Amino acid sequence: MTVIMFCCQRLAQAATANTTIDANIVSTLNLIAQNGIVFGDIGASSIPGRIIIDVDGSRVSTGGATINTNTSGTPANFEISGDPNALYIITLPSSVVITSAAGDSMTVDNFTSLPAANGQLDPSGRQNLNVGATMNVGSFQPFGAYRGLMTTTVEYN
Repeated sequence: MTVIMFCCQRLAQAATANTTIDANIVSTLNLIAQNGIVFGDIGASSIPGRIIIDVDGSRVSTGGATINTNTSGTPANFEISGDPNALYIITLPSSVVITSAAGDSMTVDNFTSLPAANGQLDPSGRQNLNVGATMNVGSFQPFGAYRGLMTTTVEYN
């Protein structure tokens, strides 16, 4: 008597599937400074004060600091370019020290931007960015031209 047992054997089977691989190469996000912040000519006194330049270019003085209205001030202006309609994040400095040739200094802080913390490039992949700030003028702040560097960063969101 011959018995053949096939019930316990498994036949080897294989399954294959395909899937896609996607990648999107985005253009570089560029930030080009058109001009820096210009507070204009400022007067100091025995009382400390502040000069605030808004993103629209308007200036306000507080305390003992005064604005010479015969000079103009401007916010910093940048041109941003990259992928059309892309969202991006703006990072501004918390404070910057500006110094004169004689070594005297003032602090610039409270940086603001338009657009604010986040922006979106237009359909052509461009947008202007304005940056304003507050300059802290000390009592009897020594006269002279003051200058410093402000670092502004944009990155895709």
